[in-house]
Amino acid sequence: MSARLIINNIMSNGVKIDLFGIKFDNLTMDEAIKQLEKSLPAGRQRFVVLPYSEFVVRAQKDEKFKNILNSADFCLCEGRGLYLSAKILGKKIKTNIYGVDLIYNIVKIFQFPKIFLFGATQDVIMKTTEKLGEKIVGFENGYQNYNQVIQKINSIQPNILLVGLGSPKQEEFIYENLDKMPSVKLAIGVGGAFDFISGKIKRAPKIVQKIGLEWLWRLILESRRISRIFIGVGGLIYLTFKNVLYLKK
Repeated sequence: MSARLIINNIMSNGVKIDLFGIKFDNLTMDEAIKQLEKSLPAGRQRFVVLPYSEFVVRAQKDEKFKNILNSADFCLCEGRGLYLSAKILGKKIKTNIYGVDLIYNIVKIFQFPKIFLFGATQDVIMKTTEKLGEKIVGFENGYQNYNQVIQKINSIQPNILLVGLGSPKQEEFIYENLDKMPSVKLAIGVGGAFDFISGKIKRAPKIVQKIGLEWLWRLILESRRISRIFIGVGGLIYLTFKNVLYLKK
């Protein structure tokens, strides 16, 4: 067990909800923003993950990945499917928190954020930077050498790092390298959020998000993701009803 995981287990405030072996923080968006904002002046670095269905399916067979997720200071439920699965299993997660919305709230609400973006293609990351404005102090696309990126981050000294390398690369990068970037007090794995913010991919209508069918929307827009989407969605359905049957015994 890592030192970070031990610390987080000791500091747990009792509001973690265990869903398929992943320990989620049961927070609303407002609660999450308030707690994350407090992290900036604090001395200890904070690591944030935003799991959706594909995460928990992978974590069932990948113990290292599961430990990384559970070592995070904040584990926020991003997937609507996970929220609905928790509800079916009688576990009350207040809401799901989309990475895109979290980023917008950080940019809008945090008083002194100095944000570095890492991930996506050069075109996408540049457009994301333009959309988010002056609080972005630096960026690098996701195809650069990690050591060079770390050097650039240390030269700019941001206090927030948003990593959009896709899972599990982004979580592994933060877990393995956060202590090498001492100015960063808040590091968040944001998946494909840069694609949405840049306008490369259109977000699903609110009603589609609410009923948990954003995966279908993305499948329509990105047919190349079909295998990943069905592994995630199908795997989550299997896990949910396997647990339902277990509870009925």
